[in-house]
Amino acid sequence: MFKKLFLIIIFSNLSIVGFSQTSGKDYTISKAPSLEDYNFVLGTQAIGGKYKFTNDSYIVEQAKQVRAMGSNLLKISLAAKYFKVYPDLEKDPSIQSSLDLLKIKKDYKTVIDMDFKYVFMWIHTLTKAKWNDGVTKQEEQLFYNEMYDLATYLLKKYNNSGKTFMLGNWEGDWLLHGLGNRNVIPSEVKVAGMTKWLQIRQKAVDDAKKKVKHKNVKLYHYVEVNLIKKGMKGEICITESILPKVDVDLVSYSSYEYLKNGDDLALITKDLGDAMDYIESKLQPKKGVDFKRRVFIGEYGFKAMDGLNLEKQAKNTKNLMIASLKLDIPFSLHWEMYNNEFLKDGRTKGMSLISQEGEKKPVYYLHSNYYKVMNSFLVDYKKENNKYPTQEIYKNKAIEVLTTLDYTYSN
Repeated sequence: MFKKLFLIIIFSNLSIVGFSQTSGKDYTISKAPSLEDYNFVLGTQAIGGKYKFTNDSYIVEQAKQVRAMGSNLLKISLAAKYFKVYPDLEKDPSIQSSLDLLKIKKDYKTVIDMDFKYVFMWIHTLTKAKWNDGVTKQEEQLFYNEMYDLATYLLKKYNNSGKTFMLGNWEGDWLLHGLGNRNVIPSEVKVAGMTKWLQIRQKAVDDAKKKVKHKNVKLYHYVEVNLIKKGMKGEICITESILPKVDVDLVSYSSYEYLKNGDDLALITKDLGDAMDYIESKLQPKKGVDFKRRVFIGEYGFKAMDGLNLEKQAKNTKNLMIASLKLDIPFSLHWEMYNNEFLKDGRTKGMSLISQEGEKKPVYYLHSNYYKVMNSFLVDYKKENNKYPTQEIYKNKAIEVLTTLDYTYSN
């Protein structure tokens, strides 16, 4: 039914070229295609970004780009430094919680109200509470109230919307160790503090779901880890030392430490499979989580510095996408739509789907054409069978499609 899909990019007719960060010029984001109500598994994120091309805010423009690409999944940040993550959201001292941020900065509501089925949010805390040196009773209440109030709001506001909300943290092992300090041994006090913090957050979400009447809207809490190789050696990290004590819904793995074999599908599948199995082995049983597995890839991506190796980047990305589907994980999220990491000389790591020059890269078309083909498959399958396919049927079709999907330039 589906022919091999070839990506054709005519260089002379590119509609996106060379706009600066401050550009408000004639740049048009494609119209968002209609989408079936289904989990496509593969997605990206709209966190940070040091450039934009329209008069929309940073977060709204990126959300529109994600949706126009054909994705029904959005990942954003409600960080305490929201004004640095999204530079046009001015700092407001009246914001004292994640819910305050969501309500006061209307751009958040704008993107959440868009027709995304899955909305992931980085949630830490905008209160004055700290967990690094232990959690006092007062801090415990602040942590609990912040997460409970946000969860309650989302369940009520988006009742019967069909949305699924995923509330979690950014790379937790860096929070525990210090950014980049993988060889540090975290103190007992810090481990105990993070354990308490995560337990409180999970209880707040569980309590909100029990107390708030809701239907056709789902909400989960996840913990993101990023140094599981330490845990596999029996060393202190979140997965080894904290997860067994937290009744968490799901675990996100920021997977960069396992991406060196991205050019080999068999090896990357095995590597990530071992990682997922190890994380799952540390989880407590939990009812009410509607996914086949409770582990997913919260971040992955391959560098293409200075625009070089774009084909290799796309090939490795395709392998990771296929591996994710083979492993039955519910989500695998590419980093990311726009570059947010610039080096001192102005260069980037080149991990974005759309560059700072406005060019849609092969990895962009790899995603967009995947969504097009799989959405057509869902439309036809539902028309023929009066229901959507099982995840197993979808998975097998998606792997077949990706295996033959061409991402190369053609004149």
